[in-house]
Amino acid sequence: MKPWEIWTGPLHGPGHPVLLVSNSERCERKREIVVLMGTTLRPGQPFKTDALQITLGPDEGLQFPTRFDCDLFYTLDRSQITQRRGEVLSHERRRDISRKMVQALTLAGL
Repeated sequence: MKPWEIWTGPLHGPGHPVLLVSNSERCERKREIVVLMGTTLRPGQPFKTDALQITLGPDEGLQFPTRFDCDLFYTLDRSQITQRRGEVLSHERRRDISRKMVQALTLAGL
């Protein structure tokens, strides 16, 4: 497991895509890993992303467009993370996700 990979995790029920956002050392060695949860958007289902969300899809190895909230972090035990689905390869997409995560963590306008 490594940062920017998309796996399957048990958030809000089984089988949700999760994006690994912990640093490399944690992903390789630690038991708990921080992830963002994805919500799969089925064809014909209307959706809009807000300023702190990103939509990933086939370019990242996902079958359907999937919305990830960059302002809501979850911690999973690595044993709960099961099936590798893909990876965010684009440095531009990684920067966009990182920027939204930092923006989400801004406390008291600092």
